[in-house]
Amino acid sequence: MRYKHRIINSLTFRLIAPVVITVLLSGLLLHLIVLRSMSDLTHIHIERAIDNLSRAIYDICDQALNDLLMSGMSGDARQVRLKKGLAIGRIEDFMRVNGLEGAIIDGEGKAIFSTERLPLPLTMILNAKGGLSTFKRNGRGYYSYTVRFDPWDWRISIIKDDSEFAPLTFRINRAYGATYLVLIISAMLLFYYVDRSLRVPVSRIVNAVKRGEKPDYRGIAEFEYLSQGLKEAMELYEKETGMLNNIYHIVASRRGEEFFAEVAMAIGRLFGLNSLIARLAPDGETAEVMALYLNGEIKKGMNISLKGTPCDDVLTKRHLVVIERDAYRQYPSSGLTREVRADSYIGSAIFDRNGGVIGIVNAFGTERGFDESDIKVFQTIGQMVALELERLDEEREKERIKEELFHAQKMEAIGTLAGGIAHDFNNMLQGILGYASLLKMKVSEADPMYKPLDVIERSAERAADLTKQLLGFARKGKYVVEPLNLNDVVDEVLRIITRTFDRAIEIKTTLSPDIWTVEGERSQLENVILNLCLNARDAMPAGGVLHIETLNKEITEDELPYLWARAGRYAVVRVTDTGRGMDDEVKKHIFEPFFTTKEKGKGTGMGLAMVYGVVKNHDGFITVDSEPGKGSTFTIFLPATEREASKKGEVVKEPPHGSGTILIVDDEDDIRGLLRDTLNGLGYETIEASNGEEAVEIYRGQRERIDLIILDMVMPKMSGDEAFHRIKMIDPAVKVLVSSGYGIGEQIRKMIGDAGIEGFVQKPYDINEIAETVKSALSKGAG
Repeated sequence: MRYKHRIINSLTFRLIAPVVITVLLSGLLLHLIVLRSMSDLTHIHIERAIDNLSRAIYDICDQALNDLLMSGMSGDARQVRLKKGLAIGRIEDFMRVNGLEGAIIDGEGKAIFSTERLPLPLTMILNAKGGLSTFKRNGRGYYSYTVRFDPWDWRISIIKDDSEFAPLTFRINRAYGATYLVLIISAMLLFYYVDRSLRVPVSRIVNAVKRGEKPDYRGIAEFEYLSQGLKEAMELYEKETGMLNNIYHIVASRRGEEFFAEVAMAIGRLFGLNSLIARLAPDGETAEVMALYLNGEIKKGMNISLKGTPCDDVLTKRHLVVIERDAYRQYPSSGLTREVRADSYIGSAIFDRNGGVIGIVNAFGTERGFDESDIKVFQTIGQMVALELERLDEEREKERIKEELFHAQKMEAIGTLAGGIAHDFNNMLQGILGYASLLKMKVSEADPMYKPLDVIERSAERAADLTKQLLGFARKGKYVVEPLNLNDVVDEVLRIITRTFDRAIEIKTTLSPDIWTVEGERSQLENVILNLCLNARDAMPAGGVLHIETLNKEITEDELPYLWARAGRYAVVRVTDTGRGMDDEVKKHIFEPFFTTKEKGKGTGMGLAMVYGVVKNHDGFITVDSEPGKGSTFTIFLPATEREASKKGEVVKEPPHGSGTILIVDDEDDIRGLLRDTLNGLGYETIEASNGEEAVEIYRGQRERIDLIILDMVMPKMSGDEAFHRIKMIDPAVKVLVSSGYGIGEQIRKMIGDAGIEGFVQKPYDINEIAETVKSALSKGAG
């Protein structure tokens, strides 16, 4: 009896009845299809009956035509009319006898006969197609059948009232009605049954849940199972909620180290185990302990190895590990589980919002089981820990960006100051260096004045080198920009350091044979690499290894170390030493001007500042990797270009002479005087202008005489750029050499692309360079 009760109350059994009803309904529907077929047969019967009548009328016409043909009078119009009249009469009698209405229409569309009570207008009859048609008029239905008698071009339409077929139609409709009634009743019964068997139990369960009560349904076995499952789920939810309330409180009230410590202790209380929260290292082999709750105490600030632990290879496995007994035996290399002889263990990877593994959280200790609720709670804790780790990372990143912006602003301010000082200093040095070189050319080495002049010249050159470093730091342009092979630049530096460095320093190179070409100023980049090598030498007073390496690298957005850097193809120079190294505090300041760790008098503090400025001015960036006692690695990234690298040219030793008139435009009297004396000594005539406005007026009046203009860029009243464009309006064929103490900046680089700009000369002037540049500019287009 009990077994029978379970069967009857099962959902499976309850569904059998609807299936039976469905089968019965299918039978009724099949019967309905049969009735539909009967209806079609009725229509066919009516169509055949009317068709037979129309054939009889057609035979009347055909008989009349045969009589004409047999009598040989088909050509007699009178006999034809007579026969047609007799045929119409016979048709009228046939229609009257068979209860038909109708009409005969000739080829012109005129009615030559119609019954007296024709129910349809002739227009409807004329528009009717051949065969059987149905019409509705005045609430009544009619069947119409049209037949053609082509020999006389007649259309004969017969019309029959559908009321004559009413008994047959009534029987068909009655059968339809009975069928629909059975179908509706069956559907209602089915709906009622489903409502009682399914909706009512579900409503009882759902209403209990809505009221916050645990459902306790009794009846259908499947719904009893559902009710019990919901009851257990609600109990589990209450348990999980209670376990997580403490964690949510911690999330709302704690941050940073306090957060991790509180969460680790909460895990310990919830599970009665030791617990660990750690941040994963990038290699996935070690982890930084954020909080370790061990034997009732909180520990932190240490690194642990994940090799041989349940979290081994967590980066790729991304796993959740659950062990309920003998955990320390399964992982004998795991120090923590072995230390407390942990039998149980539960551990999970922690994921960031992008799905990457950033940490681990686990609990371990005495033997115990872990149900589904424990696992869910543990994973939820892991998500909360992940949010806090990401928050800390975002704060660190914001702080890093803030420091980088502050450093950039500070460097920009110092750079502006250094650039201005270097520019003015260059102008001062120009007179010293230029006249010293000019005087040396006029005296022999045996002259007593030669040596003092040589000392003055070399001292001025060293001062000029210092201003170049200041300009490099200030990023005030590049002097001669050309496509370069970094291997050639490194080779030039190697020629210097291999001759001058102590033999205790081993110099190694690894140069990529297919290094990408870069665009830059050769001497500046040589100076950059040389400065890095000199710093490496100073960091290895007892000897060591200096390694210079070149390579190609594609840099993605994620790999960029600075906000202003751009992703793309870079040629890389890496300078590594095995020297003293640097701590984090020193690394923060190494690129600042005048910062040095060398003894007083042994360093200016401008070397790395210049390196930083030159590299940034070349649209590149530099990184440093160093630890105390482990040496340093400086890595320079320079944007690659598709242009072919050029070779270093030969240095002109003797200044070439020439002829022509040159307009010197500079606001500094000493510089104009130096250029005048230098160019006069080389065979040129000179005219001087102290500003842009004066230069425009002089050129307007003496344009036929002037062969070349040497134009300073920074002047009062009118800049060199504006003066050039005004002179260009006077004479589109003018030849101009641009001069500046800042080097080739963006403005000058744009001007060099203009017609008329023949080149650039850097202050302070070198006699050989100025002579060669002037000679080259005047020779273009000559002859």
